[in-house]
Amino acid sequence: MTVPEAWPGEAWQPQGERLPQGQWPQQETLQQWQWQWQWQWQWQWQPQAAQLLPEAVPGYVADVRAYDPAAAEVRHPWWAEPIGPTGSVAYAEQNPHTQQLLTVPHVRPPHLAPTGHELGEHRHPQGTDQFHGGVLPAVQPVPAPTPTPTPVPVPAAEEFLSSSRPRLVPEAEPVKVSVDNNRCHIYGICQQEAPEVFRISEGGSLHYTGNVPAHLAAQARQAVRCCPMQAIAIRGGSPGTPARRSRTRAASRDGLRRIVVAGGGLAGLSAASRLRERGFDGELVLVGEETRRPYSRPPLSKQFLAGELSGEDLTFRADESLDAHWLLGTHLIGLDPEQRTLHLRGGERLPYDGLVLATGVDAKRLPRTPVVSDRIRTVRTLTDAAAIQQAMHAARAHHVVILGGGFVGCELACTARDHGMDVTLVVHSAPLLRRVLGSRLGAVVGRIQARAGVDVRLGTEISEWTDTGSGLRLRLDDGEVIDADFVVLGLGSVPRTEWLHGSGLDVADGVLCDATCHAVDLTGRPVPGLVAAGDVARWPNLRFDATPRRVEHLIHAVEMGQHAADSLLQGPERASRFTPVPRFWSEQHGVRLQAVGMPALGERMEIVEGSLRSESFVAAYHRDTPQGTQLVAAVAFDMPRQLLDHRDRIGRIGPLPGASKPNRRRRR
Repeated sequence: MTVPEAWPGEAWQPQGERLPQGQWPQQETLQQWQWQWQWQWQWQWQPQAAQLLPEAVPGYVADVRAYDPAAAEVRHPWWAEPIGPTGSVAYAEQNPHTQQLLTVPHVRPPHLAPTGHELGEHRHPQGTDQFHGGVLPAVQPVPAPTPTPTPVPVPAAEEFLSSSRPRLVPEAEPVKVSVDNNRCHIYGICQQEAPEVFRISEGGSLHYTGNVPAHLAAQARQAVRCCPMQAIAIRGGSPGTPARRSRTRAASRDGLRRIVVAGGGLAGLSAASRLRERGFDGELVLVGEETRRPYSRPPLSKQFLAGELSGEDLTFRADESLDAHWLLGTHLIGLDPEQRTLHLRGGERLPYDGLVLATGVDAKRLPRTPVVSDRIRTVRTLTDAAAIQQAMHAARAHHVVILGGGFVGCELACTARDHGMDVTLVVHSAPLLRRVLGSRLGAVVGRIQARAGVDVRLGTEISEWTDTGSGLRLRLDDGEVIDADFVVLGLGSVPRTEWLHGSGLDVADGVLCDATCHAVDLTGRPVPGLVAAGDVARWPNLRFDATPRRVEHLIHAVEMGQHAADSLLQGPERASRFTPVPRFWSEQHGVRLQAVGMPALGERMEIVEGSLRSESFVAAYHRDTPQGTQLVAAVAFDMPRQLLDHRDRIGRIGPLPGASKPNRRRRR
């Protein structure tokens, strides 16, 4: 029987032969618990790499302990255990000290003999026998049936409900957190990320623990990363530094000496930070077109434009200790995946061993420039927002016209009205935010805008533009003429993929990826050593279905950057699927709007708490699937704490718990 070549420094030991105890093979290294002394006795999770043996090859599979290589825990080959070829063995992070069970997700190939184990079976962490020698019995597989060209079914979303939160890398030291109350808008994102550290009270105020123990430090740091206002500061700890003293097996095994992150935004920063946390100690290069470090973009159309926050206030500070080379102000013009080389403007070439594509999106512009004028602007970058701010002051703008009824357009209208400007919001569709929230909730947003004094023009387009020298004269398609001092385009975005044409990647609408975040070529095959993350990536979120989509939200950029980094180290065959719960928020004239899931997928919407009339409610979105009714999203207006109850149910098949109960919070 032929056995594939093992990884460097590892060996496969066939059945019937023995090795000295100190030479146990390391063909599969499972995740283990290690007992460490911190400020108190506690269990620490030590993730290790994993490799699966070839199918139906009897032999040893040894689990070598990280701190005691001589002690080997022998396990049966994977085909004899309830662990299928999922690419890695991912135990749930539970505390064995409390005698909780470990969840072992697996998928068993249909041609293997049944063992009575079902999907998602629970096993106690101490339920595996210990061996210090001897031979494990071989398992005789059932002969494989003749393959048929049947399509691979999409796993049910129930399979991913337990993974709604990303797997974080534990930290070994406590940290201190503080919150700037002048910045905090009580969106509740921090409580979603670290509920043991942050909590929104019944009265709507934020409470938090200043001294965070080590076992909660990773969650607290994730809350800092996801805070849109960068209102949380964290001190202490050392994320990623302990494992960087020597190259990890994942990095050295795959020859990843240099990893390049193409894109200087949040997704790229998140991926780079995760690589260090996972122990990658090779060269790390971040290439960005802007001349500054990554910053939070959502406040650009609100707090920054209003002068409440400066550019430095928006800079991400959760990963300030990142050890990387920054190539800022650098433009990418081409990619050669076969040669693993990036082409830079000026003729330079940047070789890489691993690449993260995170170039983000650009602001969508009108099909043709109506007039050449500095009074027409888009807002995507900090430079854009600063130019709008300066131009509005220079023009002494009193009347602003905003094109677009999405989040950017609506939030720009809020900022302008807060500063006493007359605002006309021109939207070619109806109502506002219809594509995101649907007609009923979009109508609520329209009422909020109109009540604040915004002149909302639905189903309208501008047919003629004229620069009068002192302003702009706009003719609408209904014949009405509007004089404005300034026009801001909030028409959405387009992925930054123009530089990837000719690379062999599918970039029809962003960089097409498989479910693990690996970029795929035009034949649909994943490209080794190449992953994508953030707004530019289009991938199938199997929590919902197999349709590739792009998601443009801040929290999504954080989580996808982390997962893409993990997938890059693991490779296409062993990487897990990225099945997040998308989350986003907005603020409309003081009303906080928050959502979990993908409301655009919903076929029906129902109010489960509060009422539309009060403009304080939680709405649930469902759709019909072959397996039953699926909860695809929940949206809250001014109910951030109540929305927390719905996050981990997104993707569930069946009725929403409590949806049929009397609505005790409904107001008349």
